[in-house]
Amino acid sequence: MVALRNLLLQPYRTIVEYGIRRVTFLVSSSRTLLRIKRPFTVCNQYHRMASSPTNVSANKVSLDEFNQLLARYPSVLQRISDEKGVKNGQKSLEVLDEFRYIEALDNFDAGKRIRPMTLDDIKTLVEWKLHHGKFRPTLMKLVSSNDPDGAQDVIKQALEIYDEKADTVATLDVLTRLRGIGPATASLLLAVHDASRVIFFADEAFWWLCCSGKQSPIKYNAKEYRMLCSEVDDLRNRLAVKASDIEKVAYVLMKQPEQTEQSHDAAPVKKEKESALSTATAPAKKRKAVSKESKKVDEAIKEQPSLRRSKRVKS
Repeated sequence: MVALRNLLLQPYRTIVEYGIRRVTFLVSSSRTLLRIKRPFTVCNQYHRMASSPTNVSANKVSLDEFNQLLARYPSVLQRISDEKGVKNGQKSLEVLDEFRYIEALDNFDAGKRIRPMTLDDIKTLVEWKLHHGKFRPTLMKLVSSNDPDGAQDVIKQALEIYDEKADTVATLDVLTRLRGIGPATASLLLAVHDASRVIFFADEAFWWLCCSGKQSPIKYNAKEYRMLCSEVDDLRNRLAVKASDIEKVAYVLMKQPEQTEQSHDAAPVKKEKESALSTATAPAKKRKAVSKESKKVDEAIKEQPSLRRSKRVKS
C-alpha cells in the first residue's frame, strides 16, 4: 500500500517507467489520478493499447511468436464465424475454411493435383472469401455466370504458365479472364495450387506485411501484389514457414478481439480525460476536497504502526 501511494503521488514520467506509456497526455501529475473514479482502468486501457499484438512486426517476429499466433487461428475463426452466423442453405465459415485449407489443398496443391478445379470449386472458394473477409453481394452471381467447361480451361492454361515460368502475376492475368475474378480472387485460386509459396491477396495479409498493421486503402493491382509477394518471400525464407500459414497469422493479428476493445475504450478514456482536466481547473475550494480513493490510501497507511513516517517516504 505504501508503494502504491508513492507511485500515485509521483509525476507522470515515473508512471511511464512502470510501463503505462500513453497516460502522459491525460494528466500532468499522477496525483490527479486519485481524483479519477477508475484510475487503474484508464491506465490499463492505455497499457493494453500500447502492447497491442498488431505491433508485431513481420520483419522481427520470431518463429516461436509466429507459431503462437498461428495456434490462435482456430479460436479467432470460430469467433468470427459465430458473429456472422449462418443463413438458410449457407455453409458456416468454419466449414468453408476447412475446404479452403484442407480439402482444396489435398486436391489441388503442388505435388498432388489429384483432379482439376471445377467451377463449383471456384464458387466454394469465392464463398469462403466473402465470409472470411468483406462481403460483396454481386460477386457470386458474376462467378456463377461462367461456363463450367470454359472455367476449367482457364484454370488449366493458368497453371501451365505457372508451372513453366513460376510467374504469379502472369498467371493471375490469365485467371482474371473469368467473370467476377479480380486479382485478389485469382490469387486465391492460385494459392490453393501452391500453398507453400503463393499467398492469397487478402486485406489482412497486405495490411500486416505491407502497411505495418495499418488498415490503409488497397488498390488490388499487380504492383501491390508484387509488393506482398516480396514480403511473403522474405518471411518464408527467414522462418521457413508456408505462405498459407502467413495468411492465418495476419488474420489473427488483424481480427484479434483487442482491436474491438480499443475502439470501445476510446470514448470512456476521453471522458476520464475531461474529468481530470475539469478537476485540475476547478476553484480552490473544490480543489481542497479529498476523494474517497485518497482517504482510503491515507487510512491504510495510518493502520501500519510498525512503519515510521520517514521510512514511508523512502519506500
